[in-house]
Amino acid sequence: MKTGKEKLIVAIDTDNLESAKKLVDELENSADIFKVGLEQYIESRGQLVDYLKSKNKKIFLDLKFHDIPNTMQSAIRAGVRDRVWMMTIHVSDLEGMKLCAKAAKEEAEKYGIEKPLIIAVTVLTSMSDKDLEDIGCMPNTTELAIKRAKLAKEAGIDGIVCSAKEVDKILEAVGKDFVAVCPGIRPKSAEVGDQKRIVTPAQAVENGASYLVVGRPITRAENPDKAAKDIVEEIKNAIK
Repeated sequence: MKTGKEKLIVAIDTDNLESAKKLVDELENSADIFKVGLEQYIESRGQLVDYLKSKNKKIFLDLKFHDIPNTMQSAIRAGVRDRVWMMTIHVSDLEGMKLCAKAAKEEAEKYGIEKPLIIAVTVLTSMSDKDLEDIGCMPNTTELAIKRAKLAKEAGIDGIVCSAKEVDKILEAVGKDFVAVCPGIRPKSAEVGDQKRIVTPAQAVENGASYLVVGRPITRAENPDKAAKDIVEEIKNAIK
């Protein structure tokens, strides 16, 4: 039976390790998957990953690797050895992504462990069509996300990070078996912040999102546990 909890990823993006641990403790019963991003990973030198493992929580390592293929492969292999559940790379060249997918599979088989999901970032949810135009990208955000998602699937990547605004169109293009991780999720009562392409939890699920990444509406709430449970309930009610 779907509970909604299995779709929620809580983003722990604080720059303080003790505050991060406190949040994890407060969310002990309301969340099972936590995202560790660049800010927290560097601040804690990866210690939050170890803390989450001690709590038997699933870890989404969101460092968005983007480098030459050799460096990317090495980073992927390190993530596999660290027993993370999912990690991100940026959509890059086809052959480079194929090598990343291969590295994850080989490293997991070498150590006899479950392979983490390798998820490719299409277009950051903080970017608008105008932002893409400013940096010389002619397609709009949806067109570019679809093009990059197709490339990622061809390379053997497990799924993509994309806005829930365009996830239905992407899955229509690449198949509904592709994992879709959607940040920029905001309950109606929450502030938009720096996100430009946002949707509510219910809308994200209805559009086809596999996982919803929620940060500030939970982590900066007066009662994070209640905020997470409210979102889980909204997700549950939207699951068909």
